Order: sequence, then structure tokens, then C-alpha cells
Amino acid sequence: MLKFGAEEFVPYPLPDGALHDAIQRMRDKAAQAELVAANIANNLKATGDRDGVVLPIHGLAGGTGATTFAVNLAWELANIDEGDDAMRVCLLDLDLQFGSASTYLDLPRREAVFELLQDTDAADSESFMQALLSYQEKLHVLTAPSEIIPLEMVEGKDIAKIIEIAKTNFDYVVIDMPRTVVPWTETVLTEAHVYFAMTELDMRSAQNTLRMIRALKGEELPYEKLRYVLNRAPGFTDLNGKARIKRMAESLDIKIEVLMPDGGKQVVQSNDHGVPLSDVAAKNPLRKEIQKLAASIHETNVSAAEGS
Repeated sequence: MLKFGAEEFVPYPLPDGALHDAIQRMRDKAAQAELVAANIANNLKATGDRDGVVLPIHGLAGGTGATTFAVNLAWELANIDEGDDAMRVCLLDLDLQFGSASTYLDLPRREAVFELLQDTDAADSESFMQALLSYQEKLHVLTAPSEIIPLEMVEGKDIAKIIEIAKTNFDYVVIDMPRTVVPWTETVLTEAHVYFAMTELDMRSAQNTLRMIRALKGEELPYEKLRYVLNRAPGFTDLNGKARIKRMAESLDIKIEVLMPDGGKQVVQSNDHGVPLSDVAAKNPLRKEIQKLAASIHETNVSAAEGS
């Protein structure tokens, strides 16, 4: 019976109160599930009055920390201001097959995401908001689908529709991209204000960066939007490391503008526990750098808005 899904059992003959206790446990579980669902449900209403900044993150090699960076950047942006001045921030996990943003925030994957992607023609702000999950009522997340789906199931127009809806309802739209380049990568790159490319100080990252630049140039796409982020960068006292960074940038003819230090075991622990770095290791060097970057992005955005 347990193999087929039974959640409770009582011995026979029934001891005094055994049936009552089993029923009470089941009710308590149901009430707890309802409480969890209420806490993660997105209660934010669609406004349609925003023109959000689109910030995709693309790992140019495996294990460069793109999802960790995306989740924590979105969280820091969501916490820049408080109260009525708080930024509305949306995190889109477009790594449709193996996206782990939901895992890093301990959020369930929902069937509503697949339904949204399957019929974007019928999508509007209301259906989009209903597909989102809320993390601590500050960050709003479109998780990856619950099942692995083909990357070609969605087209450029589908992704463009989702990004457009997100932009009109949020101040910042952070996108966790798949490492694979797909036809709709062009759509995201075109929509992006800044396209973060995550790398490390190794040969595979250098080679993949060069291949990415060649591909974008060959298709005459706006490769200048790429802003290179070096994860696990050497410290300032590592003179040999600084020289290696300089040589890598010069050989690729790029500018590595953002250096992210190695956050150590605390990064893995925060990811496994499903909480942002700021909640478990506020003084972690990686968290501090992401916080500085979020503040810089917000300051630049505010200045641009005031200038216009």
C-alpha cells in the first residue's frame, strides 16, 4: 500500500485513538502544504507601466557559476530599496532542460510554466504573473519546466513575448540562459541591455569565448553587448593572476570588466540549502562583489532614467 502512495497506516486491531491521530497528522500535512503554497504564490499584480532592464547571464563553459550569479544578482537587485521604493525584479530561468534556479531558491517547478511556454500567443500579463513564484515576496521567479523539454520547442517569438511581458511589469528582468546557443539566443541578445558572459581563467573559457565572438560577428549580431565576468578570479595580491587575466583579455581582444572572487564552500552550501548568499554568508567576498555590481547597475539605470 505504501508503494502505491498510501501516506498513513494504522495497525489492526486499532489501539485507542490511533485512527484519530492518523487523520490529524494528515490534516496537519495538508494545512502545512497550503501554508507553503500561500507563501510562494505570486501575489504581485500586473501593472504594465514598466520598461524593465533586461540582464541575461550566459555561462560560456560548464561550471562557471552562471546560475549562482544570476540568482544572487536578482536577489541583490530586489533588496536595493525597501517599502514603496523597492524594485520589482523578475528572474527567468530559460535553461529549459536543466535549469536550477528553482533549486537554488528552494522553489517547486510548476506545470503552469510548461503551459505558458506551449501557448505564448494566448499569454498576457495575468497568465504570466500566475506562472511566477515568489521568493520572500521580493523576488519573482519563472522556474524551468518540471520536465525536460526540447530547446527548439520554443521559438524566438515565444521568448520575445515572455520578455516583453516581463519588461512591462518589472524594473529588472534577470535571465539565466542555457549554455547551448539556440535560435532564440539572438532574441535575448537583441532585447538585452547588457549580456553577461561568465568565464573562468582557463583555456576552455578562452576558446569558447573566442568561438562565441566569432559566431556573433558572423551573424552580424550585437556582440558589443557582451560584458565579460571572470568568476573565481585571483585576488588583488596575486600578481601572477593579474598578469594572466591581462594576457587572456589581450589575446581575445576583449575587456574583462567584472572580477568575481571564489566564494568557497559557502556558495555550495547556500545553493544546497536553497537560500541566497546574503542570507547565510553576508560577508562572503563573492556576495559583496555581486552586491556592489547590483548597486552599480541600479545607479546607472537611475542616472539614465533621469537623463532621459
